[in-house]
Amino acid sequence: MTDLQCPATAVLLEDQVLPPPWLKRLPVAASFEAPVPGTADALVEESADLFRGETFVIRAPLAELVEILQRRGLAGTIPALLEVDSEGWRRIPLPH
Repeated sequence: MTDLQCPATAVLLEDQVLPPPWLKRLPVAASFEAPVPGTADALVEESADLFRGETFVIRAPLAELVEILQRRGLAGTIPALLEVDSEGWRRIPLPH
């Protein structure tokens, strides 16, 4: 069955690194830092449920972000722009 709700858009950024210039052009509803190592994955899922149809930013250590992307079969390059819904996570092209 297809997800009838709009996907959320997640921006994954490495903590302690300046955000990319294209981020200023996105309407960001919320921004979060993973409070504890190993929580970025759950934070993306929870935020996607809260921000359907909107964009949110998650900052976490690079290794953690790469690992959660690879676990889902996605390229582990950061920054990452993703659509997230009940059908899973899908990479979308970064803005120029």
